[in-house]
Amino acid sequence: MNLSVTGLPAIAIEIGFVVVFSAPVWIAARIVGAESPSLLRSAISLLLGGIGAMISVSVGGGWALLLGPIAFLLAFKYVLGTSFLGAIALGFVAILGYAAMVHFIGAGLHFSGNAPST
Repeated sequence: MNLSVTGLPAIAIEIGFVVVFSAPVWIAARIVGAESPSLLRSAISLLLGGIGAMISVSVGGGWALLLGPIAFLLAFKYVLGTSFLGAIALGFVAILGYAAMVHFIGAGLHFSGNAPST
């Protein structure tokens, strides 16, 4: 099956994904008491953390398992305005938010079919 979405619907879907994946970080930032907990700053922190994690994978090799999460914690610290311990707490609360999303939203997704196996 091929699916192609272009134009305005593609932009709407992309914005929806950004909002859905930034929401747990935004809520966690509000719970932890970050200085500037906005949805836009949460999306920017996830973008910068992802870029930092990709750089750590390409440069750090095996150290990427340690450097990747540190990249996200530093992005949370500087973009959302928390302390380093606050960034760690924010990370844990965001992970719990993602787990809740998978539990509640993921339960409604079922994949089946008769595709040829290779």
